[in-house]
Amino acid sequence: MTARIILVDDHPVVLAGLKALVLGLPDFDLVGLASCAAEALVLVRGQRPDLAVFDMGLPGMSGLTLAERVLEELPDIRIVMLTHYEEPSYVQKALRTGIRGYVLKASAGEKVEQALRTVLSGGVYIDSDLEDFRSEWIRKLCPTAGVGTATANDTLTYREMQVLRLAAVGHSNKEIARRIGLGIKSVETYRYRACKKLMLHSRLDIIRYGASHGWILDV
Repeated sequence: MTARIILVDDHPVVLAGLKALVLGLPDFDLVGLASCAAEALVLVRGQRPDLAVFDMGLPGMSGLTLAERVLEELPDIRIVMLTHYEEPSYVQKALRTGIRGYVLKASAGEKVEQALRTVLSGGVYIDSDLEDFRSEWIRKLCPTAGVGTATANDTLTYREMQVLRLAAVGHSNKEIARRIGLGIKSVETYRYRACKKLMLHSRLDIIRYGASHGWILDV
């Protein structure tokens, strides 16, 4: 099954490079290109892709604002941000917005491909050149007071574990249901039971638990 993807960048050379990269990946289907936020919104609404790559510095509307608009309407779309900005504040804002991948424009194509595959699989990708931020981000995800300490392998059923792992890497209940062939109500039940057993009280608790148990990879 191929993943539908759109690319948005106002620099023709960068857009051409991204296009060439994606066209060389047989499991990705390039369904549109855009050079500004307005074009991107039309494209997203019309094509409803699985994945989108946005430039941070788009004319008329920043890539972050565009991502906010898109995720409000279509929360299942996975977004990778391509940018020159290395400052931690930009990375933090991107992650809070719901962007799942953050790649520097100076990076090689291999990193872009890795980001696409990581984000598509439900993970979070932060450029390896931002090592200080990556390390601090992972540290903050580790369990803190109030997060349950029970061991999932000893406590959860197979389905509860399956649902919780997918939730930990960012999948919505709807996505989990589609991936494992269950109804949304069943997924909600398994997620509730897993959280109750492990004393996880919020989505952040689930992410922290997943990070501490090696479920969140390639960050």
